[in-house]
Amino acid sequence: MNKFFCIPLLIVTALLHAAESKGIEAQVELLSGTTQKAQFLGIERDTVNLGGYIKDKFTIVRIPKNQFKSIVDKQGNDLLNPAPKPDNTGNEQVANAGTAAASTDSAAAAPADSVQAETQATADIPADSNKVSSEYRNKKFFTGYEADNVEPQKTALLSSLTAALLNEADSNYSYIDNKQDPDCEDNACLQKKYLQLGVKEFLFGKISKSKSPDSLDIQLKRVHFEDSLPTITISKTTISNNNSLSDAVVSDKIKNFVQESRGIKVKPTNTKSYIHVETDPEGAMLSRSEKNALCKTPCTFATLDTGKIVLNAYWKVEHLWGAQATVRPIPGDTVKISLKLKKISPEIRIMTQPSGAEIYTGNEEITKQSSPIAHTPNKFSYTDPGMVNLRIRREGYRDTLVNFYLAPVPETTLNIELQEIKDFDEMQAQKNWLHDRKIYHLGQTLMGTAIAPVVVGALFLYLGQQDYSEARDLRDELKMPSAPDGAQFKKKKEKNHDLAKSGDRKTIAGTSLIGAGIVLFGIGLYLTF
Repeated sequence: MNKFFCIPLLIVTALLHAAESKGIEAQVELLSGTTQKAQFLGIERDTVNLGGYIKDKFTIVRIPKNQFKSIVDKQGNDLLNPAPKPDNTGNEQVANAGTAAASTDSAAAAPADSVQAETQATADIPADSNKVSSEYRNKKFFTGYEADNVEPQKTALLSSLTAALLNEADSNYSYIDNKQDPDCEDNACLQKKYLQLGVKEFLFGKISKSKSPDSLDIQLKRVHFEDSLPTITISKTTISNNNSLSDAVVSDKIKNFVQESRGIKVKPTNTKSYIHVETDPEGAMLSRSEKNALCKTPCTFATLDTGKIVLNAYWKVEHLWGAQATVRPIPGDTVKISLKLKKISPEIRIMTQPSGAEIYTGNEEITKQSSPIAHTPNKFSYTDPGMVNLRIRREGYRDTLVNFYLAPVPETTLNIELQEIKDFDEMQAQKNWLHDRKIYHLGQTLMGTAIAPVVVGALFLYLGQQDYSEARDLRDELKMPSAPDGAQFKKKKEKNHDLAKSGDRKTIAGTSLIGAGIVLFGIGLYLTF
């Protein structure tokens, strides 16, 4: 063996120790899915000892037992969970076998469990391996599908169909049912029995209900013995529960699946799938991420996608109502889903690195008249699901255009890293924009400020006119016949004089304030344009 199997990162605590001992050749499969050939040296204190060559040096690896899915020797024996040790002379045989396989280095010797497993595996091999039956030497067996909550008739039909397709592709395939074999009650027994007779490949099937009530999951596990050690591959597919025969015969789905299980690549076909969506209440707009409205519910749409699809449904009447679901299409079949809409208030949370950036709506260029809707970090309401375009700007950094799909969910979070401007021309252009925007804002401020003096000036003019009006009334009274030297006459004459002066002062002040306001407004208007 020139290479040792790869160990996942989660087993970084494995200890490597140089040694010269060797064990039983086995096929190892970890829970992570990694499979590799190695030398099984036994199990000690819930730790599996495996051996192999790394850079032409034999090395022992110790890995926790709970990290393994299976360890199988070349006869198909389960070494991960070995049979109990015999109580009689078998112990002496185990001890003798262990002595023969042990290394001169006692610290690296294989544990007794390893030796027992090797003795047991050897006992399963025929006395003369050359006497294996020629009838089975090149045979390949399919054991049918094990049913998990699936109708027996449907399971038997699919098993027979798969067996026929296998035999049609390769005449060496035969169909054996473990329920009809008097010597075996499970697939492990069949594999062990016929492996000793020369069979080199087994296909074990399983059929079960899918997460979708209208679908069935089918699995074929292929165990192929090459160089006396097994190579295991697993193929999976999903078919319609109600139209399983149609999927199998008309669409060639089972045929292609069987070919793939044998390691033969099949050119994919563009088979349409259909998704039917109903909502409560009806009339909701249905959409997919990055794709706006598809249809109004209840509705059915076609797709060529085979992976998971995220669907969004929303309904806007007074408030926004929405729901989201994930569905996996079934090629050639229809998947049905039902959604219950709930009242929501979508918010967009935007964070930038660095913070303090301005957020603008739309994808148009930002001008000096543009006004940001928020500054980062911040969140704001946005009640129209669908595609949203935002532009992020911060002094010293390039503008970032953000296009994303806003789903009808309570909150959508965006994390944006801004790119610093290093080009001189870009930096100068941004500085010019900042200068123009400051001038524009100054003009807007002056125009806004001009309103106050105009209003106050108009008030002074009004009060001045009131004084003039009262002075005129007194003047008319003074023209009436009376004693010019009387105290009352003199008093009215002085009041008339004071009102006239007060009206003049208020009129001058009001006129000045209005004039100043007009000037400020004119300057602001000039700066704005």
